[in-house]
Amino acid sequence: MSWTLGSKILLLAATVIFQQCSKGDDGGDTPPTTEPLTITVTASNFNTNFDENPSDGASIGTVQGSTNSGSVRFSIVSQSDAGAIAINASSGQITVGDASLFDYETRMVITAVVRVSSGSVSEEVTVTINLVDLSEVDISALTLWEGTALTFSKANGGDPTQSENQDRITANVWLTRGDLGILYNAVTEGAANNDSSPAGTEWAQGTFADLEMMEFTNFRAACPNNKPKNVVGIPMVVHLIQDDVYIELTITSWAQGKLGGFTYQRSTP
Repeated sequence: MSWTLGSKILLLAATVIFQQCSKGDDGGDTPPTTEPLTITVTASNFNTNFDENPSDGASIGTVQGSTNSGSVRFSIVSQSDAGAIAINASSGQITVGDASLFDYETRMVITAVVRVSSGSVSEEVTVTINLVDLSEVDISALTLWEGTALTFSKANGGDPTQSENQDRITANVWLTRGDLGILYNAVTEGAANNDSSPAGTEWAQGTFADLEMMEFTNFRAACPNNKPKNVVGIPMVVHLIQDDVYIELTITSWAQGKLGGFTYQRSTP
C-alpha cells in the first residue's frame, strides 16, 4: 500500500486531534480521583481493682484510644457517682476526683462512660473501678503493749512443760516449743499443731505502725514460706485473742535439727 503526501498529512492531523482530546481542558493530563479519608476511632473498655480510701488526685489508670487521623480527645459522658473520677482530655488518664466516694462499705464499684473522639467521630467505652476493701482498724481502741522489751529464751532440749521454758505472757497464753515443730500455747496445748498453734493467738509481720493494714493468721502461715526459721529477725505483731492484747515480737534465733531452742524479744505492758 502506497501513501501519498496528502494521506500522510491527514493521518498526522488525526493523531494530533486524538491526543488533544485525551487531555484536560488545560491541556494537561486528567488527575486521578482521590477518595476522601474515612476517620475511625478505636477505644477499649477500662476495668481495674483499686484500693478504697485513696487521696484526691491519685492515679487510677488510663483509657486507651486512637485514631487514624490526628489525635483523640477524652471526656466523661456520665458516672455512677457524680464527681468520683476525672479524666485528662489529652492522655485519657483517670484520677480520683472525690476521695470520699471511694468507700467500699458504701459502694463496691464505681462506673463511668467515657467518650473518645476525633473531630465528629467518637466511640464510647465503659470504665469499671472495683474497690478493694482494706482493713480499717481504730488503733486508739486497741490495747497495745508498748513497754520495755523483754527477752525470752528456751535452751535446746529444754523441757517445755517446765515453767522456766514457758513465756507466761498472760494467764491465757504460755508460749513454748518442743524438740519438734513450732511454738505452742502450754495453757491449752500439749504439743504444736502446724495449722493452729499457738492456740489463742494470731500473727502478722510488721510493727504497731502497720496495724491498719495487717491481716492476721496463724503463726506458721505468718512466716515466710511457712517456715519459722525464715522469720528470724523479722518484726511481728501477736494478738492474744482472749486477752485482746497486741504485742510486738521478733524472733532472734530458731534452732533446727530437733533441738527445740528459740529466742525472741517482745514488748511488755
